[in-house]
This record gives sequence, C-alpha cells and structure tokens, in this order.
Amino acid sequence: MISSRDWHPTRRTILGAGALGLLATATQPAAADAAFVVPEVDSLSLQVITDAATFGPFLDNLDLPGMKVVRAGGGAPGMTRMPAHALLGEFGLSILGTSRRAGQTRRVMVDFGYSREVLANNLALLGVDPLTIDASVLSHGHLDHYGGFAGLFGASAPRRHHIPLIVGGEETFCERVAMVGNPPLIMGTLDRGALARAGYDVRINAEPMVVADQAFTTGVIPLRSFERAAIPTQMRPGIGCDRAALDPAKRGVAQLPDDGEHELATCYAVKGLGLVVIASCSHRGVINSIRRAQAVSGIERVHAVIGGFHLVRPRTEAEAKRTVAEFAAIDPAYIVPMHCTGEVFIAEALRVMPQKIVRSYVGSQFIFAA
Repeated sequence: MISSRDWHPTRRTILGAGALGLLATATQPAAADAAFVVPEVDSLSLQVITDAATFGPFLDNLDLPGMKVVRAGGGAPGMTRMPAHALLGEFGLSILGTSRRAGQTRRVMVDFGYSREVLANNLALLGVDPLTIDASVLSHGHLDHYGGFAGLFGASAPRRHHIPLIVGGEETFCERVAMVGNPPLIMGTLDRGALARAGYDVRINAEPMVVADQAFTTGVIPLRSFERAAIPTQMRPGIGCDRAALDPAKRGVAQLPDDGEHELATCYAVKGLGLVVIASCSHRGVINSIRRAQAVSGIERVHAVIGGFHLVRPRTEAEAKRTVAEFAAIDPAYIVPMHCTGEVFIAEALRVMPQKIVRSYVGSQFIFAA
C-alpha cells in the first residue's frame, strides 16, 4: 500500500546601512564547474511562509533521522489559544531559512509569495519579526514569487533599514506575459523603486555566492540533464528592465519565450548531513538545480530537496515520471514537493520511494541537524 510521511533564534543587531557588509566578505563567485568554499551550518530550519497547501492544527509532528517536522498549529510559539485568524494559502511560494553556525544565527527569506496581505498575515501568526531577517533571495521574476515583497516591512521600510536582495540577472525585472487566456495575461514587472522604498538593496549576481555568511546560491543553472527550460511565460526586453544589460541575443526583440536564465536555487550545507536545496520553481529543471548545487559546492551528498519542481505544463507526464527516476538515482534522504510540482510527480514518487516523500503545508517547519 502506497503511503507517505504525513499526507493528512537569537535576536541580532538590526541591519542598517553599515550592516550591509554582512555580504561583503560572503560574496564568492565560482567558475561554472569549480567548487568554492561554502559555509557548513550546524543546524537549519526551513519554515514555509507561503504556499497553496494548508492544513489545520491537527497534524502530528514528525521526528525522522536528520529531520524534524513541526506542524503549525495556527499560532506563534507560546500561544495558548487558537488565534482569530488563520494562516493563509495562495498560489505562490515563500520560505524562511534560519541557520546556526558557530553560535551565530542567520535568517534568509527565499521568495515572497504572490500577495503582500498573505505574507504579512502569515509572518505575524508565525511570530516572525521581519527586523530579524538578514538577507533575501528572489529565485526568479514571476509575480507569484515576488508579489508579496512589501508584506515584510510595508510599502516603506523603517528608516535606514535595508536588507540585501539577491537576484540572478537583469531579466528578473523584465515585463512578463503569462501564456494563458486570450489575449495572454500581462504578469507585469518587478519595480526596483518600490523594492528600495520597501527596504531592499538589490544585488544582481549570476555567479554562485554566499548569502548572510551561511547560505549560498547556485548562480545560473546550466541545462545539463535531460531537462529543458520549461516556462509558461514570455519576456519583454526593455520594459521594466535595462535592455543594454541583457544578453545580446535578447536585446533586439520586443518579446521572446522565457528561458529562465536568471533563475537561482538557494542551498545550505548542513554538518553531518549534506546539501539542502531550495528549488523554488525549477524552471531550469530540479535535477539541473541539484547538480549545479553539487558542482559549485563540491558536496555530493544531498540530504533534502524542497520547493516547486514545475512538473506541470509545459512539461509532460513523461518528464515528471523521468524526474522521479533521476531523483531515485541521486538518492536524497527527503523530498518535499511544493507549489508547482504537480500531482503526477507526487503520485509516481510515492509509488517509487514513499519513504522519502514528506508533504508540506503553510507554516510547516523542517529542522535539519545531525
């Protein structure tokens, strides 16, 4: 019978202008295949702030080898009564990473979900103080990943409070058209001025880099497995983005199919366990994302992969099933499918390796320590 596991910090100095040096010594570009030194953390917690899947306070926590899963009961730690409001789900993704290394705690926000209201609601109910977040990473320029950014501090951040926001390329800011509807829907652009007013200091880096001393990004993800770039949007160079800063092949057209070249995955190396990869949306391929994390870190062992794997249109059911086989070959301890992964992959993964699949819900906290 097919089964799965669960179907059913210390306060730091607030980042000011001078504190942006947190990344100054932690930006370490790497050649495409050359390993660079990534920090090894003693422990890591990944908490789901925004996703579409929600569940009430009646799920059991899990205590598994190398991973604990703490289910959100609808309120912040220490709350003794159920709150009047619930955690909200929406089509979008946001994950908060809290890591510890040598007694130091760092918090990195990966993506912001679709809407400001949902991000702000869930942060408040989960007891997350935005002023304790050290840095942020935006995986790619789609509205369901950046739309909620103002939910962190509001439309205007506290005076002199800015956190680094790492993006993978100028393409992040180009207007996009979602290839659904007739005519296709305009997704819009990510406004750099609004980001600055809301408390973000944008850093564009297509190379792997260390973030807030403890996490790292993959940089551009090469297409080296069977996976193709599969993105249901088109990009409009020059609208919202600097045409001159784009790849020369993309500058001279009004609109072209997205290839996700700017997309990043965010990763951690956990002592005694191996890599934890946050794949976010995997438009460049979740297997390609994992292989890139292995290549740039020099770490072969993969402990967990979490996020959206985008094994829905325009990818096919055959591609989803082949991805399961590739996952089995990599053999991570845990796979946590979210967001845009799709039911074909989940059903096939449960059939092939049910002991590895852990279901995620808004508020779920995944704690990794040897």
